[in-house]
Amino acid sequence: MASSFKEKMEERKRARLAEQTTLSMVEHPGVAGTIGDILIIIVLTLVALICLIPLWHVLMSSFSDGQQLMAHSGTVLTPVGGKFNFGGYAYIFQDPSVMLGYANTLLYVAGGTALGLVMNVVGGYVLSRETKLRSVMTLIVIFTTMFNGGMIPTYMVIRKLGMTGTRLALIIPGATNAMFMLLVMNSFLSVDKSYYEAAAIDGAGHLSTIFQVILPQAKGMVTVTAINTAIMKWNSWFEASIYVPTDKSKWPLQLWVKQLTSSGMDFLKTQNPDYTRYLIQYAAIVISTVPILIALPFFIKKLEKGMVLGGVKG
Repeated sequence: MASSFKEKMEERKRARLAEQTTLSMVEHPGVAGTIGDILIIIVLTLVALICLIPLWHVLMSSFSDGQQLMAHSGTVLTPVGGKFNFGGYAYIFQDPSVMLGYANTLLYVAGGTALGLVMNVVGGYVLSRETKLRSVMTLIVIFTTMFNGGMIPTYMVIRKLGMTGTRLALIIPGATNAMFMLLVMNSFLSVDKSYYEAAAIDGAGHLSTIFQVILPQAKGMVTVTAINTAIMKWNSWFEASIYVPTDKSKWPLQLWVKQLTSSGMDFLKTQNPDYTRYLIQYAAIVISTVPILIALPFFIKKLEKGMVLGGVKG
């Protein structure tokens, strides 16, 4: 009884001593650390406001009274006119071109992301393998991140390939880029060599090794490149204005938004102008931005975990 009591007391002393040691190891920020934390919070708050205020301005403008909005100056924090006006959205959804633009954009995003995913994975795998031409191929890929032919040579290549005026011109050229391949290459280089050796012993070919063995180990970075490709495709409009400038049936949503925004003041040329049409440009920007804003939170964790720019291994 006495010995067990002593053992319990000793255990309690050791537990109390361990707790005190742990508490003594906790670092409490000093005055300088507290001031630094406050400054960081202030800077991040300002950055957040700089990003959010333009979005809020456009959103509230899209719900405003068109005539009063034209006379208003400064940032719009609440709907001008005091009431929510959905006339701009009504005009947009009455126009079948907007829904056609949505459908085209979804096609270009899906096609470009799928093609880019395959190209990033295969290209990154090739660059990560220890071959005689690995350094030369890596150097060529890096070179393209610093220099390119420019718009006119690119257009000439696309025209020679017979893709101008087709949807392929809006899917293939921007499906991937050199930086994405380098990111995937670095991700594959971080995979332990034992996986490659095990795949070789089992008789797996290159495609089996890529998609069944290596890709599951490096899917974080591959996912990041796929998400960024989808975002770039969603926001793309310049390529469509070059390769399909007159075929409006192939226009993506963003090109329709540019068209609606640039022609937003044409209604003033009529005898009895409908000022609600002034809201179309704001409503068009909102409906083209909302899908990305809704989808991004679901992928933000993957972007934070996977966006690691490592050094290029030669």
